[in-house]
Amino acid sequence: MLADVDAETLCIDADALERVVTAQTRAVIPVHLGGHPADLARINETAARHGLHVVEDAAHAFAAKYQGRAIGGGSNLTAFSFYATKNLTTAEGGMLTGPPELLERARVLSLHGMSRDAWRRYEKGGGWYYEVVEPGFKYNMTDIQAAIGLAQLNKIDVFQRRRREVVAAYSAAFGAEPALQIPIKRPDVEHAWHLYVLRLHLERLRIGRDRFIEELTARNIGTSVHFIPIHLHPYYRDKYGYRPEDFPVAYSNYLRMLSLPLHPGLSDEDVQDVIEAVLDIVEKNRA
Repeated sequence: MLADVDAETLCIDADALERVVTAQTRAVIPVHLGGHPADLARINETAARHGLHVVEDAAHAFAAKYQGRAIGGGSNLTAFSFYATKNLTTAEGGMLTGPPELLERARVLSLHGMSRDAWRRYEKGGGWYYEVVEPGFKYNMTDIQAAIGLAQLNKIDVFQRRRREVVAAYSAAFGAEPALQIPIKRPDVEHAWHLYVLRLHLERLRIGRDRFIEELTARNIGTSVHFIPIHLHPYYRDKYGYRPEDFPVAYSNYLRMLSLPLHPGLSDEDVQDVIEAVLDIVEKNRA
């Protein structure tokens, strides 16, 4: 079951969530899109009222906070991604946080259902004996990846500071332009700024989103679209019979969004190139 998104944050809409919960619902999976935390207070309240688990998709939200608490620091299971493009990377893989008893079971499931991993068996004072207690998988992160992650962790404050500087420059440049809508940051959150999603007011332009991206590409500015709504993909469309208009907020925003370059390696000159290119395209294609 899918729920539409909030028109400002593009995270799951708490009212829409309430409408799709049924007697068969067992869990809610809110996505902290782009690094802006979803409305966890209302989501958790809805989940508690219906007896549901909450599993937070925090792939974009490492270093984000909600109402003063770090995402992943609460009682919900929370999944992070450390893929190469993320704010903190181990090249691939991720991390799960949550209640200790659930994490312990996740450790077993992630390594063939074995009761003890190699580290516990071979460390000083360890023993060779283990048992396979249930069917499991091969989902563990390698030690080399973990070492990369620990080194990245020491740099995360510097990385995040630079991301915020880039965001501030973009928002200052685009905030007053009537053809553009900059991302929102609600006052009760600390945004991780994994993405900077710019939305076009298409009625103020003579070109659409796709042409806007082509114009940026011609100016050597790389962009993407985050993301194509789930219900538009063939598997979900064909299996569940979804139509584009079934989730009007997600669909209408998809048609006018693009993500600008955002990472700590951007120089001030890079940022200025992006700003000048966006504003030039707007000016030349104003309706």
